[in-house]
Amino acid sequence: MDTTVIKTQIVADDGYVISALVLIADSEASGSVILSSATSIKKEYYLKFAEQLVAHGFNVILFDYRGIGESAPPSFKKSEILMHEWGTKDMNAIHDYVISEFGTTNIIWLGHSVGAQLVGFLKRPQYIEKVISINAALGYWGYFPFPMNCVVWVLWYAIYPLMMTVYGYGTMRKIGWGEDLPPLVLAEWRKWCTNKNYYGPLLKKELKSDTFSEFRRPITFMYTSDDYIANDRTVPLMAQFFPNSPSEVIKINVKKFTKDKVGHAGIFRKKFEESLWPVLFTLISDTGKAL
Repeated sequence: MDTTVIKTQIVADDGYVISALVLIADSEASGSVILSSATSIKKEYYLKFAEQLVAHGFNVILFDYRGIGESAPPSFKKSEILMHEWGTKDMNAIHDYVISEFGTTNIIWLGHSVGAQLVGFLKRPQYIEKVISINAALGYWGYFPFPMNCVVWVLWYAIYPLMMTVYGYGTMRKIGWGEDLPPLVLAEWRKWCTNKNYYGPLLKKELKSDTFSEFRRPITFMYTSDDYIANDRTVPLMAQFFPNSPSEVIKINVKKFTKDKVGHAGIFRKKFEESLWPVLFTLISDTGKAL
């Protein structure tokens, strides 16, 4: 059965236009899923998974953060977009749209990596039924296992200054790290990933925000066993940013489900439709323990 995909634009409070895809369940919906992307990944990457969510009876919305995909600025070099605006502005715009279009009942936030990390910026979290966090982790490079900690160190301390000097923005496509990034987005991401407290200083010193402490919606922190970014140390550390949210940490032993590598982003690939997607559907639909 073909799924109807509606392309739309959603305007954030500051006037920035966010590109989005809306998928609507044919029958009466069980609820709405906001699928919030990882850094440098376009919304279309999640489309096949979203279609299966629709088949499970959910309305789904996918969107590109400002600076990504169809929400990219006319000029990357001149862009003043900041990474935390994905949470303070873009996520709130999408959340408000879902409330307006589909109501406040059973809104599930399915966040991949940064898509869950920044959910604490939501201004009306009371309308979120629950958060399903996929491979969201504290991104400090020193907490990654060898040799990937060295690879990421090279990214931030050698490749980053070189690409900024030569190109003036984050040419992530050239190094195989997803979509290109505006310069201040990449700079802020680097600042977080080279700090043991990740974006903690941003919340406390720069934004003086306590919204993460006020966030009280239940969060399931799920991560795959072969992801070097989301690991046994970094996922629990991320959970600490939401001290008042009822939370559960679930580690998926990838080898129990597939012989293929899953890593940080692979779980949303169609080849895992029969093996790993049912695990996610279980978490989303509350049909029992994922493991």
